[in-house]
Amino acid sequence: MMGRLPHPFHVHGVQFQVVRREGVRHAGYVDAGWKDTVLVLPGEKATVLMRFLDYTGVFLYHCHNLEHEDAGMMRNFSIEA
Repeated sequence: MMGRLPHPFHVHGVQFQVVRREGVRHAGYVDAGWKDTVLVLPGEKATVLMRFLDYTGVFLYHCHNLEHEDAGMMRNFSIEA
């Protein structure tokens, strides 16, 4: 079921820019500017560029759909200097 629903992916503690999308079969995204959430529909990929200026350490990203988050779409990643 997770693969058929939209995924609003959110990153904690950092903003990013959407630099590329693949597999998009519709128009309407507003990707300009800095964001903390990107909507990815089934079959799509989004490439983002993040800046880590303030500190290194552990960051969190997750899908904003609670059922998806509970099913494993929540992870940590580490930024090291």
